[in-house]
Amino acid sequence: MNPNLFQCQNRIISSPSRFSGRGGIFFDRDGVIIEEANYLSQVDDLKILGGVIPGLRKLKKLGMPFYLITNQAGIAHGFFTEKQLRIIQSFLVAKLLEAKIKFRAAFYCPHHPQAEMANYRADCFGRKPKPGLLYQAARFDKLNLKHSYIIGDKLTDLEAGKQAGTKTILVLTGYGAEESKKISSNLKPDFIATNINDAADWIIIQEKKRPFNFNRNPTGQNQNHKYGFRLFC
Repeated sequence: MNPNLFQCQNRIISSPSRFSGRGGIFFDRDGVIIEEANYLSQVDDLKILGGVIPGLRKLKKLGMPFYLITNQAGIAHGFFTEKQLRIIQSFLVAKLLEAKIKFRAAFYCPHHPQAEMANYRADCFGRKPKPGLLYQAARFDKLNLKHSYIIGDKLTDLEAGKQAGTKTILVLTGYGAEESKKISSNLKPDFIATNINDAADWIIIQEKKRPFNFNRNPTGQNQNHKYGFRLFC
């Protein structure tokens, strides 16, 4: 089950504010869905964090699509290749499918402005804290970003979400506990969660408050791509 791989546009993308209706839930990968492994390059080192599967199962009932939004500068620095990234993503897809969890798509940025690999050296609009990947996801599925959420363990995740107009959640897994000490009044998350399971409870409460819930799928099933992941940047 190899995910489709699409290279980054590497250009400024305007905000897709014209889309109305359903939102989505965006997740950072390392330190949020899986354990932070410092440039993960081998499937043997991939471990799904505690609280992730129960939390995703709760969120699945909302019918909102899931997206992975991740910087992968390890490619730019030569620690692993895009082929290795594809293998790791396929392995993660399989692990999540065992729990009947599917993601609609995965969006990643392999670039870095000080990259060791010249062909990946770029100040890319897709690299968080810039919101390019969120905009790409919104265009991909005509999402309303104002009805969406981003969950991350770094302030760069929050900043990307703020720029895109989503609600922001900082989880204390990964780098989250350390990053929480750097929170300022200019970059304050809408919620700080212990883990994905805790974040799920908060999102469910927010969705229940909506007078008319655009996000809820009447079937109660998550409308995700049948192949689990598609990769974009």
